[in-house]
This record gives sequence, structure tokens and C-alpha cells, in this order.
Amino acid sequence: MLIFGLTKRLPTGGNCISNTLGTGRVARYITQATREKIFFNRKRELVKFKNAFSADPELHVVLGPPSTGKTALIHEVTSKGDFNPLFINCREGQFDTPKRIYDSISSQFAPFFKKYTDIFKKLLEQGEISYIMNDIQLKIKPFGVDPFNEKTITSNDVSKLLDYIGNALPNWTHWDGYKVPPPILVIDEANMFSQLGNSEEGEVLLKSILNWMVVNTKEKGRFHVVLTSSDSFFFNWIVNLLHIPHATPYVVGDLSKEEAKEYFEKHVLPRYECKELEGKFDRVCRITGTRILIIDRYVKEYKNYDGKLEDSKFSIYESEYNKLKRGLYPKKLRYSDKPNPPLWKDYDLIKTMEAIVKAEDQGYILEDDLIKAIGSEQVDSLVDYNFLHRRPTTRFANDIDSPDEIILTAMNQPSVRAMERILSKA
Repeated sequence: MLIFGLTKRLPTGGNCISNTLGTGRVARYITQATREKIFFNRKRELVKFKNAFSADPELHVVLGPPSTGKTALIHEVTSKGDFNPLFINCREGQFDTPKRIYDSISSQFAPFFKKYTDIFKKLLEQGEISYIMNDIQLKIKPFGVDPFNEKTITSNDVSKLLDYIGNALPNWTHWDGYKVPPPILVIDEANMFSQLGNSEEGEVLLKSILNWMVVNTKEKGRFHVVLTSSDSFFFNWIVNLLHIPHATPYVVGDLSKEEAKEYFEKHVLPRYECKELEGKFDRVCRITGTRILIIDRYVKEYKNYDGKLEDSKFSIYESEYNKLKRGLYPKKLRYSDKPNPPLWKDYDLIKTMEAIVKAEDQGYILEDDLIKAIGSEQVDSLVDYNFLHRRPTTRFANDIDSPDEIILTAMNQPSVRAMERILSKA
């Protein structure tokens, strides 16, 4: 069955309500003025990622459709005391200029170096590190300098900072002897720092950052690096830049139907006091799939409509339907973040929708099959414009029983229903 799952970032503040299920799963709700953030314990993925991050350091690339819970899951794994997580969020533009890159990296590593100063002194005495980092080395200007005469941070400054940090860290195995969790660098929506490649200087800096990650993971074994991204082609981009297979891809898919039903019945319905939907998950799932946020959004809107919400009025469905309708007129599509024009014709999208709807029960189509039907450039363009999502691996994905081949899915379950409706009118 085609089922999908949607979770926002792990919350950092607000009022927290925690529910523990009899199965050991946990659902947490953070109520804030502007939004609600939800985490549902994905037991299998938590164990697998913890094991992966506990092995020798690697460069991990965690992929998945937008809002499937990648960030929440990685935060949960790395924040339980087994690791010292260093988080950088590229959604906030933290990797788009040398200054922001410098500030983002130094602000994460500085507290870590300061917290374990005594241990670093011992490591220096033992010859395990080259020197000890201090506040001066992590800042372009020393304390007391006139802030109005602050030096402009350049790519060269960032490269020096990376060298300082790398040479001031020991092999990750040394932390166990001091009973200290090893550091792990997590960069959320890392595809955003591809913006650096828009200039010659930025491209050089970008490659130096990626090479620094490789050196400190695979070569020197100092710490793990985790890059998360919703971009279907991000892994290909990383591998092409590095020219070496030094990154391991994973997919955080959606909840299984069993997990989603449990979440729906035991958490969402009580939360919204919506008893009239009890026992109706199969019907609801047909429009929502198994993404947490989509399920939550549907029940919330159902409640707001006093139980009279038609599927066609569900906001996410409306959005997907309108996007697909516009996709039938590719020459008119203009998105500021898409420099390349659409390369498909209306009939290519129709063939794609027919294939997705026909394969709904298995939840995917093979990329090779669609390429044979409409062409490689057309498929890539549909993926680039977010009419399809591409999964380059099945590693750690538990929502779809797929073969070890590259697969394509709809962006979400409401999109499948929208495709079905459009085809019925064709």
C-alpha cells in the first residue's frame, strides 16, 4: 500500500505532554503559539541509527521526502546521552556565506571544547592532539576589539577554522576512556549549502568543507557527520563532488500502517476529542497516508469543520491537486528556486500519474520503468520540481517493501488522490 509519514523538527521549547504506549513507543507534543511539533518514537529506526552512529565514524546522508521526520529522528537518537550532538540548521541560512559558516561551526564546537578543557589538556600531554582550542582561536576578533572594526570573514578564515578544529580533536575511541560521549556533527537540510557553489570562491570553500568531513570521518576517525536532506538528488550531488564513495545513504520513510494506526487511535483522536473517527483509520488513511503531520492536520481540520470535512476540502489535498493541475502546463511554470525550465510535456505527467495510481498498493514505481516510458530528462525534471520523490536506497526504510533498485513515489498520499481525480476527468 502507498503510505507516507510526516513529522516536524524535534521541539526545543514550549509546553510538553508525553504519552508512553504499552509497546514502548512515545508520542510527544509541543504546543507553541505559532505551530505544533510532534515526535513519535520509531523504534526500529532509532535502534538502527544508534548502531550506525556507534560504529566507526562515517559521513552519513539521511534522505527522505519533505517532513518525514528525519530531523526529529536524528535529534532523538543523538540527544539521549550516547553522543555530544553539534547541530547546524541550514534552513536558517547558516551555510550561505563564509561568515555564517564560520559562526555556525565555531558556535557549536566552542562549548564542546570549553566543557572538556581538562580532558583536552590530558590528551595534549599524551600527544593525541596537536594543541588545545580556546576562545581566541574560535573567533576572528579577540575579546575587547572594537566591534566596528571587526575583520571581514573570508573563505580562508573558514578553512583555517576547520583545520584548527580537526587537529584539536582526538580519534573518537579516546572518549570512551574518559566516559565522555563522542561528538557528532548534524547538519539539517544540508542541500542548502549547495548555494555556495553559485560562485567560484564558494565552490572552492564548499569542496574544502566536504573534504574536511571526509578527513575527520573516514580517514582520521574523529567524529561522525550526519547530513539530512529532502532533496532527491542530494546524495548524487555529494558523491559527484567528492569523487569517492565516502558517504552512506539512508532513507527515513513514513510510519508503517500499524504504527500510524496506533498513533491515530491512541494519540490524535484523544488529543482532539474526536471519538467519531474511532475505528475509521482505513478510510482516513486513504487520504492521509501514514505521515504523522498529515494525519494530525486532517483530524484537526475535521474537528474545525465540525465533522463535515470532505476529502476534496482537505488543505494538503487541495495544494497537491492545484500543483498537479499547474504541472499539466509546464511552459507556464516558473519557480525562483528552479533555474532549469520544466522538461516534460503534459502527456508525460499524465503517464506518470497513471503509473503511480496503478501502483498504489505497492507504493512505488521503478525509476527505470518510468524512464523507458517518458525519458530520463523528463523524469529528473519531475523529481526536481517535486512532482515525484526519488529514493536512491532502501537502507533503514520501513514503510515500503521495495526492491534494491531506485524507486519513485508520489510526494505524499493526498497527491495520489489528487492524481486519481485528475485522471478521472481526463
